[in-house]
Amino acid sequence: MKTKILMLMMVLIGAMSTAFAQEKEHKKENKKEVRKAQKIAFITERLELTPEESKAFWPLYEARDKERKETIKRIKGEKKGKKKIEEMTDAEVKELLNKTLEIRQANLDIDKKYNEKFMSVISPKKVAKLYHLEKEFKKHRKQEKGH
Repeated sequence: MKTKILMLMMVLIGAMSTAFAQEKEHKKENKKEVRKAQKIAFITERLELTPEESKAFWPLYEARDKERKETIKRIKGEKKGKKKIEEMTDAEVKELLNKTLEIRQANLDIDKKYNEKFMSVISPKKVAKLYHLEKEFKKHRKQEKGH
């Protein structure tokens, strides 16, 4: 009898921990969706995109973001435990610096590629303003978080 109760408790604890993990993941996804919607609204409003421009622009923007994320993931590789620079060996710091520069270059290459695509659907002035607005949005988000 005690064994059955113990087994039942273990199953319930396992189910509860799975439910909590799923809820945490769901909240994380919701935060991402809210942040994405805020960014779209922020940029759309400040660029004064017309409905036609929005329809052509946002799929390109999403494709660029996806390409950036995939590139960063490829370059970074598997995540290792985060260490402070002071705790890293010179070889680890050198690898980190090289990966950082590689990511910057990859993002620059992606931006160059999409710059032309953006200008095919919105004006060059709006494209220039876009890059400024992306930085402004990041700054705005940091201020909201209190950093």
